[in-house]
Amino acid sequence: MIRIQPFDATRSAALADLNRRMAAAGSSWQFPEPRGSAPGPAGGPVFQEFFLAVDGPAVRGGYTLQHRGACFRDEERRIGSWYQPISEGSVDPKYSLVAIQMLRDAFRREPLCFGLGLEGIDSPLSKLAATLRCELRLVPFFVRIQNGRRFAEEARFLRKQRGLGPLLDLAATTGVAGLGAALLRGALQRVPRPDTRAIVENAARFGPWADEVWQRCRGRYSFVEVRDAATLNRLYPERQRFRCVRVLRGDTTLGWAVLDSKHMSDDAKFGDLHVGRIADCLAAPEDADLVVRAAADALASEGVDVMLSNQSHPAWCAALRRNAFLAAPSNFVFAPSPELAKQIGAIDPEGREIHLNRGDADGGALTRAAFSARRARRPRLALV
Repeated sequence: MIRIQPFDATRSAALADLNRRMAAAGSSWQFPEPRGSAPGPAGGPVFQEFFLAVDGPAVRGGYTLQHRGACFRDEERRIGSWYQPISEGSVDPKYSLVAIQMLRDAFRREPLCFGLGLEGIDSPLSKLAATLRCELRLVPFFVRIQNGRRFAEEARFLRKQRGLGPLLDLAATTGVAGLGAALLRGALQRVPRPDTRAIVENAARFGPWADEVWQRCRGRYSFVEVRDAATLNRLYPERQRFRCVRVLRGDTTLGWAVLDSKHMSDDAKFGDLHVGRIADCLAAPEDADLVVRAAADALASEGVDVMLSNQSHPAWCAALRRNAFLAAPSNFVFAPSPELAKQIGAIDPEGREIHLNRGDADGGALTRAAFSARRARRPRLALV
């Protein structure tokens, strides 16, 4: 009989056995193996719990549940988000119901919970969520091409399309790709650089100014996870790869954005491109333009070849478009539990004022601090 139990170190050997069985059966997924205790403390601004599907002495799967606060318009409540439920059912039909059991367990422990990302609307994870009556919504995805030549040479997701590779090679070697990207950015850019009244600063940590932004802006969204200083410093600590830009006017912080970037290496989608990302952000909707402009300028100064961002709120989507980002097909899915969808729908029936982005899915540094997550054969890069 399968039981869902909190992770403890006595199950480490059984967990390693699960990973070996899945690899031997050809699975590319493995459950993260522990390299320390779960970050926490429980009851803090944001923390994670790890659960295993136990079958006698054997482990048949596991999942992660992150706990964090969220505001429904201006009312704060505790919610949860679940991460990759890894199940032996993916390689052995005898355990096909383990994933459903784990997700039901997550809903029981935290009725107001969601999955985010899920690798596309038709992925096994999305289908699993839909089986339990989760409403699936795609979060819009945007791309800004900064280095046209490098993009033409390395964008493997485009090169897979029949006949496009030779054209991209020609555009790169003749300079058309570089010139075209520059002209396109110039044509699309609608937000001027911040005027002399607005100042852009780099911030190593989130201070009281972040609390002020949170208190001022949280009621402007129908659903937004808590982004006060304590939570943000837990998600994006110093000495991690994340950087923060802060936009001020006088003594007032209008908003902020968290950035990261990565030099890809033989990536299936982006080859060897230097990819930058606007991972997280917060401001009043009317100030989104300035924050996105500051974020894009910061990434451009780092020499990235391409910039990415997922944003759900129309104001942030418009800000990306006005800052020379192009809408692209999204595989980033928001799957609220039935109870969470009900609570959001009561105040925002169409879900147009939800504020979600990649920062709501990654768990910041938390997951990396506790586990070394991996695929057995081809690592999944956190950026894409």
